Amino acid sequence: MQSTAILVAGYSVEPLVDVAGAFFPLHMVFPGVTPSEWELFRSWYPETFAGPDMLYTRVTCYLVRGHGRTILVDCGVGPGPSPLFGNARGLLLQELADRGVTPDRIDTVLLTHLHPDHIGWAAQENRPTFPRARYVVSHADLEAFHQDEVRTAMQAIVPGYLDQCLTPLEAPGVLETVVDTTELAPSFTVVPSPGHTPGMLRVELDDGTTRLWLVADAFTHPAQITRTEWCSAFDMMPELAIATRKAIKERAVREGIEVMATHFPPVRGRLLQDGPSTRWEAVSP
Repeated sequence: MQSTAILVAGYSVEPLVDVAGAFFPLHMVFPGVTPSEWELFRSWYPETFAGPDMLYTRVTCYLVRGHGRTILVDCGVGPGPSPLFGNARGLLLQELADRGVTPDRIDTVLLTHLHPDHIGWAAQENRPTFPRARYVVSHADLEAFHQDEVRTAMQAIVPGYLDQCLTPLEAPGVLETVVDTTELAPSFTVVPSPGHTPGMLRVELDDGTTRLWLVADAFTHPAQITRTEWCSAFDMMPELAIATRKAIKERAVREGIEVMATHFPPVRGRLLQDGPSTRWEAVSP
C-alpha cells in the first residue's frame, strides 16, 4: 500500500519505507535504559515494539516533488541482503517505480548523514544509482567518515559499505557538500543537526504558511521526544545529540512544527505537551 502524500510548502512529500521489521534488541540500541522505563512508551507507541526486548524498526526515505523539482531524501539500506537488518533487501527502487519515478527522474539526492541505512542505494556497481542527480551531504560528515577510526567502526557494522556507496559518488564529482544552513530548492532548506553524526542534516520545508521538518535520526525512537537525554548506541557524539534533540523539541512545541523521523512510523506528527511530558502524536492524513 502506498503512503499518503503530504502536501506542504508547495511540495508533495511521500514516505518510502525501504525496510521494516524486528531487527534490533532494545538493550542493544538503548543500553542505558532499563526495561521498566519503557513501559509508558509501550502504551504510547505500541507500533514501535516487536516484543519484550525488540524494536520494530522502519527505515524511511522521502520522495519530495514540487517547484519543478524531484528530490530524494536518503537512500535506505540498499539492495541487500543487509546483515545489519536481518539480511533484508531494500524496496526503495520499487517504491519509486510504483509512483512512476525512474532513477533518472531524481534531480537531487540529499544524504542526511552517512550511516549505512541512509546511503545504501546511493550507488550500485561502482556508479551513482541516480545518474542525473546532484548528491548533497554535509562537509562535516564527509570529513568525519574519511577518518580512519570512523571508517574502521563503520566497517565493523557493515563491511565495505562506504567503498560501495560513497566512493563512487566522489570519483565522478557528483557529490556536493554544505557547511551551514542552505536552501537547496524553494522552501526546502537543510539545517545542521549534529550529534547522531558530526554533520547530520535535517530538512525544513517551510513556505511561511505550512511547515514540516524531516529530522532524520535526531530521534531514533519517539520515546526520546520525552526523554531527550536517552542516547542510542548509534549516537556518535552523545552530548551534542542531546542538545540537538532538546533544540528541535523546544522549537517544534513552541511553533507547532510537524515532525517526521527516519525510524518513526512513516507519518507526520506533532509534539504535544502531555502533563509534564512531551509526546509525539501522529497526525491523521
